[in-house]
Amino acid sequence: MTATYSRATALLLSVLLFISLIPLSALGEEGMFLPNMLNELPLKKLQQRGLKIPIADIYNPNGPSIKDAVVIVDGGTGEFLSPEGLLLTNHHVAFDALVAASDPAKDYASNGYFAHNHSEELPAKGYTAQITQELKDVTAEVLAGITDVTSPQDRAAAIASKSRAIATAASKPSEGITANVLPLNEGLSYYLFTYLTLRDVRIVYAPPKNIGFFGGDPDNFEWPRHDGDFTFMRVYAGPDGKPAEYAASNVPFKPKKFLSISMGGVKENEFVMVMGYPGSTRRYRESYSVAYNQDVAMPFIIDVFNKQIEELQNVGKGNRELQIKLQSRIFEISNTLKDLEGSVIAMRREGIVDKKRAEEAAFARWISENPDRQKKYGEVLPSLEKAYAELTKTAQRDLMVQQFASLSDVFEVLSLVNRVAAEKEKPQSDRNANLMMTVLRARGALPEIFAERNGAVERAMFIFLLRKAAELPAGQKIDAVEKRFGNLQGDARIRAEEDFARTFTEGKNFATAEAVNALFEKTPAQLKELNEPLIDFAGEIGELGAQIGANQRAFNATVSLLRPLLVQGMSEMHGNKPYPDANRTLRFTYGDVKGYVPHDAAIYQPFTMLSGVIEKDTGREPFDVPAKLKQLYRARDFGPYATPDGQNVPVDFLSTTDIIGGNSGSPIMNGRGEQVGIIFDGNYEGLGNDFFYNEAKGRAIAVDIRYVLFIADKFGGAGYILKELDIKNVPAALRRAA
Repeated sequence: MTATYSRATALLLSVLLFISLIPLSALGEEGMFLPNMLNELPLKKLQQRGLKIPIADIYNPNGPSIKDAVVIVDGGTGEFLSPEGLLLTNHHVAFDALVAASDPAKDYASNGYFAHNHSEELPAKGYTAQITQELKDVTAEVLAGITDVTSPQDRAAAIASKSRAIATAASKPSEGITANVLPLNEGLSYYLFTYLTLRDVRIVYAPPKNIGFFGGDPDNFEWPRHDGDFTFMRVYAGPDGKPAEYAASNVPFKPKKFLSISMGGVKENEFVMVMGYPGSTRRYRESYSVAYNQDVAMPFIIDVFNKQIEELQNVGKGNRELQIKLQSRIFEISNTLKDLEGSVIAMRREGIVDKKRAEEAAFARWISENPDRQKKYGEVLPSLEKAYAELTKTAQRDLMVQQFASLSDVFEVLSLVNRVAAEKEKPQSDRNANLMMTVLRARGALPEIFAERNGAVERAMFIFLLRKAAELPAGQKIDAVEKRFGNLQGDARIRAEEDFARTFTEGKNFATAEAVNALFEKTPAQLKELNEPLIDFAGEIGELGAQIGANQRAFNATVSLLRPLLVQGMSEMHGNKPYPDANRTLRFTYGDVKGYVPHDAAIYQPFTMLSGVIEKDTGREPFDVPAKLKQLYRARDFGPYATPDGQNVPVDFLSTTDIIGGNSGSPIMNGRGEQVGIIFDGNYEGLGNDFFYNEAKGRAIAVDIRYVLFIADKFGGAGYILKELDIKNVPAALRRAA
């Protein structure tokens, strides 16, 4: 899920084009602000628009605030809604947990789940809830002693080392406190973030998939939307209130703060605000980065992902159990694919590369006007251009090798076999300790890896990658592929590739954890006697991947030295302060409930209703409306969740809040800080928002909180959950029922 932002024309370059450098007080809806920046926002204007609570109610480092109610959950965000650790997030955020707990007899991923009491709450395996404890500027500490003459690689290593040391000192593992240090504004500053990490998360109520992901991929990123994308979970702690692994004796976690809910709904143009954990934006990137992503990396990944989805769907045909296990993976790839496709279209439509180039031309002119600027900033843009020219030379090959390396855990382990055998020929004192430790961990993980292995999927993906590698342009071919298949043509090559892939999943040396483990005991001579080309192939891919990784680290070190100077120089040129890019840390954004014009002769209103769900019903996935929901609609049995005329139930709504992937599950609140909905998506016309924001067309999509409660209560029979909630603006009917 994503949203977008727009740039002004080149005519307004010095004022608006470099959006990231507009001062916080001048911004419109754009910006994902750190909580400690809120006092720099135009508070009087926000109050005039509808903000009713003080900033201290949103962020208070010395006491409970909304900050303490909003948490990281898996790949998204969640919010506490009760003193008993009840948590609301998206259905798609909790979906992996539902899939992991499902089988053909208990298909929770498709049919939903309902715990009648605490004892029935379903463990969400692998899920945690992380609550921000502190955020602190540690720039001076991180950059101390790092001079301008430090090489890019040495500088990057020193920053990483200092960041780890600061994070380690702030961590308290026995108390569940974790920490990390992250760069802001492309490394212009560094912040320490500490979290309380809770490791026992359980599912309380999840609607069926044909509500929680109604409309499926066809509706993904689209408006009008009619999705009930929510799930209730509960966070647990040990009996002493401290973080603990799952145990029957654990008790519901007591959050410092939980949100109230408003049943009053929202109106068009009403002020709203969001807190959450947006994943990543790149709004300060140079034109070379934007062009590389738009024209090289993203189109390549789009092509690969399209084929991956096709292969995964083919593998699952006729096997219901496999379909259940694959659906989460297919959704994740499909979601990313549509995001990438829409982003490329939007970036080209808005001419972002050309706007960036015009912006950089103005920057170069500004630099040329002053010798001191020339000394400080003169090499920034030329050096970035040179770095990207080098990166692009082998970009397609490098991207393909990364795909091979991520083919499967088994392939990754096999890539180490030859290296370990060669290492064992050396004296003990000369062996690569890091490699040997990596192998030790990999061998220990083999039983779990094989328990979860799906040979059919791996084989299909392996064949696909081999065929895709054959299409690489001259000069970017992969030697490991070409020396095995390059002299073959047509059907002969296809058969050879298929046989090779079949060996990977069915060959006696690769079919079990024990067989793979035994390979690590062999000498180079013994491995040669096995005559297994696959071992050599995996090793060669691994070696090339390591070389590419080293090149990328050098590239990253170079640009990480240059980008802070670019941001600083642009800021100096305009006399403005930039807001930081998203980096999966807690952020605040605000906007209005508002529709948009997607294209000529069309106007999209900001609200959808249950009647629209019924209109979309085809009886077939992904538009198969549950029978009970249709019965409730026909009977107009909406309870207190209906519109004022009693004829409908609000479902989803739009706002101009600036959100992106990672914000999934974020609470959207009214000016009193009461939750009125839950963010779950952005619109297609607004994609590309990791690089730019488009206030005219970019919209965040949220489930109306009244639809959440309606589904849980009237449809799901989980009305007991409502007794935990602090509900404001309660209709008289609900007050009487309570």
